Amino acid sequence: MTLNLTPNPHNLPVLFGFPVSPNVRAARLAFHEKGVEIEFRVIGLDAVAKPEYAELHPFRKMPVLRDGDLTLYETPAIMVYAEGVGRGPSLVPAGLLDQARMWQFTGVAQHYLYPRGVMELYFHRVLAPLFGLEAKDAVADAAVAAVAAQLDALERALTASAHLAGPALSFADLYCGAMVDYVARTPDGAELLARRPAISAWLDSLRARDSFRATFPSMLAN
Repeated sequence: MTLNLTPNPHNLPVLFGFPVSPNVRAARLAFHEKGVEIEFRVIGLDAVAKPEYAELHPFRKMPVLRDGDLTLYETPAIMVYAEGVGRGPSLVPAGLLDQARMWQFTGVAQHYLYPRGVMELYFHRVLAPLFGLEAKDAVADAAVAAVAAQLDALERALTASAHLAGPALSFADLYCGAMVDYVARTPDGAELLARRPAISAWLDSLRARDSFRATFPSMLAN
């Protein structure tokens, strides 16, 4: 895939990333929820390897946002930007404790659900076969117990509240939701969610949102 760095002709923010990435999807979810029109430019690993991409993201990850002279990387930073330029209900809770919980579960998405739930369980159960790559069942098998513990933490929070950081939708729901949506699409994940009613109801409510429907990668639809 080519790396098109030209500005958007309509002065829209430009988000670079691969649609399958839940980190990219979480950023897109934030813009969608905040009613901000963006241009989403699909890139792959070949584009990330180009020297000019390092000028956007020094660690060559996705997503990256460009808006005029501004360049931002790291999904939480991009979500905060979407919150600031968007409209409608805030994705950041008003209270200190709920804000702390929001960032706590944003970290859970990044540091636990993504490496174990997505890159080990979902990748080897679903993505690798889909893209003709080697699927390592032993890696996926070994991830199940860790993912179960992660889902237990979410289940406890969602048993106490409709969302992960209080009564309203927040960054935490979007970020964790992008991860759990993938976990639930594996046989192991579906089994784990079946035993966790609070997460199951929460995920159903997220999947019903326009933002989740609009950002689900068409190449994964079955």
